[in-house]
Amino acid sequence: MKMKKCKTVLIAIILIALVNSNSYSQQQEHGFSSGLCVKKYDIIIDGYYGYPYLMGILVKKVLADSFGITKALNINHIGARFEYMVWSQIGLGLEYTYALLSIDYQGKNGKYYTAGVSKQRFLGKFNYHFATSEKLDPYLTAGIGYSNTNVFSNEPGVKSTSVTTIPIALRVGIGLRYFFTETIGINAEVGLGGPLMQAGMSFKF
Repeated sequence: MKMKKCKTVLIAIILIALVNSNSYSQQQEHGFSSGLCVKKYDIIIDGYYGYPYLMGILVKKVLADSFGITKALNINHIGARFEYMVWSQIGLGLEYTYALLSIDYQGKNGKYYTAGVSKQRFLGKFNYHFATSEKLDPYLTAGIGYSNTNVFSNEPGVKSTSVTTIPIALRVGIGLRYFFTETIGINAEVGLGGPLMQAGMSFKF
């Protein structure tokens, strides 16, 4: 079901981009590039919620079958992107995501503690905007950076530790922004590396 949702979002973004490309071509031919919602020298900031956090889902399942968990919270991914348009179709930027699964459990001494797993990712990003119009901004994205996953607990004698084997973060995907006004819009993105699906708000300066 989750993969079907991801495929549906991906197909929708591609179809919107293809329809939008006709408008983009016409604007370029008639010299209306100044009417595009994203253009050279623009700064774009995205905030988003990403789904799913696969490690969190896996750990939650394993722990639920093995320990007496009283509460489990998987916030999946919360992230932000910064992009600077160095050209009309090229944007460079940074991205940060934070994912968290936390659980409350009963220790051997009968007391209750909190443990969990968290993940942070910092990436440098390259975006190619291929069919931008007055309202819509489809783009292809690729990024590389640093990733770290930690397991933690506040139970005495249990140490928090990093479980990262390869601290390299990668992402490729396709996204779409829709601007309601000159400066405010929404965004959606699907990709590999990090959350499969992302959606949130966009702000342009």
